Amino acid sequence: MSLALAALLSSATLLAPGPRPLLQVAYFVPADRQPIPGYVERIDRIMQEVREFYARGMAAHGFGRLTFDLARDAAGKLLVHRVDAHGPAASYGRNAAGQVAAEVRPVLQAAGLDPQRTHVIIFQVLLDWQDGKALEVGPYVGGGSATSGTCWVYDDPRLDPAKLSSKEPGGYYMRPCSLGEFNSHYLGGVAHELGHALGLPHDKEPGAGRAVPRSLMGAGNHSYGEEQRGEGPGSVLSAASAWPLAKHPLFTGQPAPTSAANCELQAVEFSQEAGQVVLRGRLAARPAAYGVVAYQDPVTPAADYDAVSWAAPVAADGRFEVGVGEFKPGPTQIRLRACLTDGSASYQRWDLTVDAAGRPDLAPLRRTQLLAPAVVAFARSDAAALRTAAATARAAAPQDAELGRRLDLLQRLLQPVPPVALATLPATTTTVALSTVAWADARTGWGPPLRDQVPTERGEPFLSLGGTVCERGLYAHAPARHEVRLGGAWRRLATGYGLEDGAGGSVVFVIRGDGRELFRSAKVSDHMRREATVELAGVQRLELLVEDAGDGNSSDWGIWVEPLLSR
Repeated sequence: MSLALAALLSSATLLAPGPRPLLQVAYFVPADRQPIPGYVERIDRIMQEVREFYARGMAAHGFGRLTFDLARDAAGKLLVHRVDAHGPAASYGRNAAGQVAAEVRPVLQAAGLDPQRTHVIIFQVLLDWQDGKALEVGPYVGGGSATSGTCWVYDDPRLDPAKLSSKEPGGYYMRPCSLGEFNSHYLGGVAHELGHALGLPHDKEPGAGRAVPRSLMGAGNHSYGEEQRGEGPGSVLSAASAWPLAKHPLFTGQPAPTSAANCELQAVEFSQEAGQVVLRGRLAARPAAYGVVAYQDPVTPAADYDAVSWAAPVAADGRFEVGVGEFKPGPTQIRLRACLTDGSASYQRWDLTVDAAGRPDLAPLRRTQLLAPAVVAFARSDAAALRTAAATARAAAPQDAELGRRLDLLQRLLQPVPPVALATLPATTTTVALSTVAWADARTGWGPPLRDQVPTERGEPFLSLGGTVCERGLYAHAPARHEVRLGGAWRRLATGYGLEDGAGGSVVFVIRGDGRELFRSAKVSDHMRREATVELAGVQRLELLVEDAGDGNSSDWGIWVEPLLSR
């Protein structure tokens, strides 16, 4: 056992005073449905099964049997907050997570709970059976952090851990299946979506191609318990999931964090060793960092469950070392999650390419390393330090044009030109970047509205899609709204849009003219750049909106890139 892990375990029982945070259970019943008989006792069995799964997983990684506790009444019975829905089942579609949450919220508040400081799992009577087929009517998602989280899952009389071993027919998932397989998919879904509510992203188990149990936060939501039927190796809690949970308030009983993580990555180095890229560095964090998780996530093809992950401890002085491997040809991203002792997390990312032989090009990582001091100076608004850092970086890599471009962008962002009112532009100005004009209104779901940059809490402040840094654009974390008064003088808007590299959310982009919807994107959960063009002839009021796709706004870092107005 490492010294860092031993210190972590020894502190796990030193809980802060106050009531222990508890996972709350809500039960959502549409107006045209009835609660399923015996649902409280059956959901208790489900949640006890999931508690035990997490406890076994935490113990397997050396943290002891840490797991979450559930809210119960004075008699020890599971406390379930029943929510009698406003509408019939058909009014709650797959993207209705926000709609369901809005109806659950006052029920939690009436019980004396603050939804912004609560983790809740919502069982919904929204699985519809027709002609022997189970149709998923409502939302089936999750999202959250150490502070709060929500997941939306289905309830059904067939959902019961006692049936995981059953090979009897009567289930359905994409096709007729056994009751055991039905539970693997939907009980596994309960455990998986709860993981998202706890702040866990998707991750794939290392060892591709081997017959190993699947990570719960990868495809393990579909293999849960299959070993009980002799149909596969089943699912496990990965190290990448266990390390962040080791200090999660629901697992330790400590109070939830009240502010964002304060963590700076210093002196990072990269090397290729034994087929891996090894990251070494030091974390200066308050509170201290105890572990890191590294994800290697191929950019193409876009997929949910292909981010392979590794975890490692952080020493008392903040130093760490973690290796990343299993590279496939094409663009990929390495993400580093720093796990802090209050349960919060901080992130850093690097984009790189892998050649046909599976060899990663470390030049982009070297670029990020050279940029780091300039990024720190930028975050501190220290113009003199930025000039010094930029000069040092240029001297170290004079042929790296992309490094120079990013350094120039940092210096421009630190000394921005005041936005211009559209009405003051001469008629000879036929195009203008939307990020340079004055807004009538602007708001975002996290942090202040920003021009040509994103908040530095994820590392570099650049607007980035698919590994490409964009020099102009709007930071628009959902829910976001940017309004510009056009005065009927502009003819067209052309813009790129997407989810900022490294963000794990899902968003929808909308453009309105005088309140009329001119464009609506499909749900965006990858990091590809997409384009939209709308006609604006006669439009007085232009609105750019980013919605949360109905599954909460955790990590919903939407960005509009290079939006251009033309006459």
